[in-house]
Amino acid sequence: MTSLTMKLAIDANVFVSAANASEPQHAGSLRFLHEVRNRAVAVFCPTLILPECSAAISRPTGSAALAAALVTQIQQWPALQLISLNLALAQRAAAITGAQKLKGADAVYVALTEAHADTWITWDKELLQRGPAIVPTLTPADWLQANVPPPSVP
Repeated sequence: MTSLTMKLAIDANVFVSAANASEPQHAGSLRFLHEVRNRAVAVFCPTLILPECSAAISRPTGSAALAAALVTQIQQWPALQLISLNLALAQRAAAITGAQKLKGADAVYVALTEAHADTWITWDKELLQRGPAIVPTLTPADWLQANVPPPSVP
């Protein structure tokens, strides 16, 4: 699959990890987002990602400025389409919560992936276990391993 046809849904935790150097997955998130951006991969996220990322940064740091900076970066991401939660997407997410026992916001990502993308990218272990019942679900590291050749050794 070429980058022009590859479509990813990226969980908020990937953007938050990339923005926060103290996160365990910081380096992996940065590398993943760098590759996705450089390859012009189509990215789909629910508009819900904006308050999710803002809260995940502002609550522990107390910095509204850092939170706003991350929200701005996401909104300016090339090849990103923010998808609003409409009735059909909400109904599908509700069905997914019942079937897969996911939290509501997580089910929105699954429903969005099912409708718009090929693969959901997340670091969340629970989501990596439950997501694949409905959509392909990978960590950023797994996506990199499958899509980016390792550096050649001289």
